[in-house]
Amino acid sequence: MLIMTFTRVTAQNKDYTISFEGLGSLKLGMIQDEVEKLLNQKIKLTNHLDTVNNFYLDSARLKYKNIPVQLEFERNYYAPNVFHMRLIGIRASSPLCKTANGIGIGSAKLKIITAYEDYGIKMQPGYAHYYETEKGKGKSTISILDDSGVYTIRLYLLNNKVVSFELKAYIIDEMSEE
Repeated sequence: MLIMTFTRVTAQNKDYTISFEGLGSLKLGMIQDEVEKLLNQKIKLTNHLDTVNNFYLDSARLKYKNIPVQLEFERNYYAPNVFHMRLIGIRASSPLCKTANGIGIGSAKLKIITAYEDYGIKMQPGYAHYYETEKGKGKSTISILDDSGVYTIRLYLLNNKVVSFELKAYIIDEMSEE
């Protein structure tokens, strides 16, 4: 019985493991259909049919493994004027979510820096969102870049403790890869 319980807890923790590639089985780079199949629900994106031919973003708030998440999608072209929506961002603030080395909600700034000392780390005051920064007393952002430059783990801190995280991918259109 003890072994069975341990196995279940380990499997559950993998569902909430934060990595450069995603959160558990929810992986950055998945297309919308794949995400819907994984979550067993239709995702309503209200702006995904916009006629602009450049990159285009949309997001949805929903549940992944019973925790609230915000998923960000970007238009990804695979033929001229034909695209699907690709997952490029995951944001959450559940204490169940942790990196393999234990970084999660409540982790201190020094622990993050020590855990990721071999990676590119960017620290800045305020909460960094795209081209804006949400300023406020005690707010800061730590961004950790993977070696490829494609994936980033962004940790939002309040008074030097993690309060939420965001995983980002910078993915090139499939047409551009040919």
